[in-house]
Amino acid sequence: MPDYTAIFEVLGQYARAFTQLDNLAERNLSFSGSGETFRSLDKLREEFIDVLNDAPAERDSLDAVSILSDAARVARGWDAQLRQSLNSWISNALAAELDVLSAPQTEVLRELQRAMLADAESVAANAVTLGSVNPDANNVGDAACYVTKEVADAGENLVDDERVANQRIVIECTRDNAHHRVPVGQEEFRVRPEIGASVATRVIPVTYGDVTDARNVVADGAFESETGGSFDYWGAMAGASVFSRDTGTKLFGDGALKITGDGATAGELRQDLADRDPPLESGRHWALGAWIYIGSYTGGTVTIDLLVDGVASALTLTVDGSTATGQWLHLGGFEYLARASFPNKVKARIQCSSDFDGAVYIDGVSLAPATEVPHAGVRVAIFEGATAPQAVPIPDRFLLDTTSDEAGAFQSFARDRLDIALPSSGSPTVSDSLAE
Repeated sequence: MPDYTAIFEVLGQYARAFTQLDNLAERNLSFSGSGETFRSLDKLREEFIDVLNDAPAERDSLDAVSILSDAARVARGWDAQLRQSLNSWISNALAAELDVLSAPQTEVLRELQRAMLADAESVAANAVTLGSVNPDANNVGDAACYVTKEVADAGENLVDDERVANQRIVIECTRDNAHHRVPVGQEEFRVRPEIGASVATRVIPVTYGDVTDARNVVADGAFESETGGSFDYWGAMAGASVFSRDTGTKLFGDGALKITGDGATAGELRQDLADRDPPLESGRHWALGAWIYIGSYTGGTVTIDLLVDGVASALTLTVDGSTATGQWLHLGGFEYLARASFPNKVKARIQCSSDFDGAVYIDGVSLAPATEVPHAGVRVAIFEGATAPQAVPIPDRFLLDTTSDEAGAFQSFARDRLDIALPSSGSPTVSDSLAE
């Protein structure tokens, strides 16, 4: 077993050193202790500006502000040098302790995560939250955007991603059909967190008939292809009589799936995803979504989910009595496909309960990999709507606020300096006192 005490004693010293440099160079601090008062460089600069403004002779001394600014830049340089020292320790001492010498630094850190999980070691947790995804009031398009903070740890347990920080994330359209000739349903967006690099993503397109898409693994999500009253890409496993193609109430193409419940017949449609090219990628989050319209409703449910090796997915998109009627609505969410979820084990499924009584229309069923923004602790998906988004003159965009209570000293250090989240718990085995 690795010597976790030794590992976190060293990491704790690095955490303290980075905090000291950050306090000195970046933060406006002043506090007293042991008969002395500590002022950060930013605080000293502020105090100089406050007093050196009464007369020309005093204002000539404002060069002190420039000196303090230069000192802060030097301190930020020390931060970069300390990061190099930390990287060297990880690649050598930590790698040797974990028996992964010569491995890339990212693999060394993943091994630390795996070892801690296997040995039931943990640090204090950061409680993280996501606000609502808010479309801008000026958006032209009606694409549907979803964000999750759920992540799979080294043991494939689904947990909150504690890399989430206090920041605003902007998801903004950068290329569209009208101005850049990007195909409709393939518009490009950029995910811009305040902290860290931007990440490019694209709208998840709806598929029509025989025209497939490399990203959306659902074929004919628009229910265009039908032969002899049966859908070409969807097989009725039960209650075939409740399923039909309707050309009146539709959102994409020339028709939509209509489910007509009689309060006595259960129905099920499936689509096998085994032959997709490229094959479904396991060990990551996927986004499932569909547009729905309730024409009438008396009781029961209509659901859209995945069958993974014969087991229903944790994510279920549900239409029931709480769903608004008489309008097209988008339902969506995320499902983690475990590493053992091979492509030949995954099927898309649409069902209605035997007591469903009403008429529900479904269009634009889609399943695609979520876009990873790991340094922000989120995964993002944007589904095609009936009206395409635009990039200019005012780009369509979505806003999202994320928060962290930063209660864990080691976890915050791991997020900010190692770009990872460590196994955490409410009763940590590693004391934050080593890093504070």
